[in-house]
Amino acid sequence: MGLFSKKSSICTICKKETKHKHKAKKEWYVESPLCGDCYMDRMRDEYDSNIKSKCMTCNTQKKVTDLWEPRWQWDMQGLLCKTCFDKKETDFNSKKAFCTICGVKLGFFRYNPKSGWKVSGQLCRKCWDEQKAKNE
Repeated sequence: MGLFSKKSSICTICKKETKHKHKAKKEWYVESPLCGDCYMDRMRDEYDSNIKSKCMTCNTQKKVTDLWEPRWQWDMQGLLCKTCFDKKETDFNSKKAFCTICGVKLGFFRYNPKSGWKVSGQLCRKCWDEQKAKNE
């Protein structure tokens, strides 16, 4: 028995045997010793929960773990809170399922407006033909 003995111990979380003991922080409410993997997992969870960021649309500051990543179809950068994400989701689904001018439910064929028309969403054939005749 020496001062620097490498006596193995058992991790309190995963119950694996480890030679190098890590002491858990008191904020984690976990008993020591911990193995390297469990210690790093706890550190990562603690670090991630302390980082705060703002929502892109409403600018409310929340933890990064409480924010949502926007869908790739929305062409957005940053994170959204749950309420803004839900609003954007319903808006996106309605623009995809209904004509933006007359509101009729779109079938299999959908028409995308030309960029010069300044119309967002998709159109039915009747509205697309009307817009084409009006703008040309």
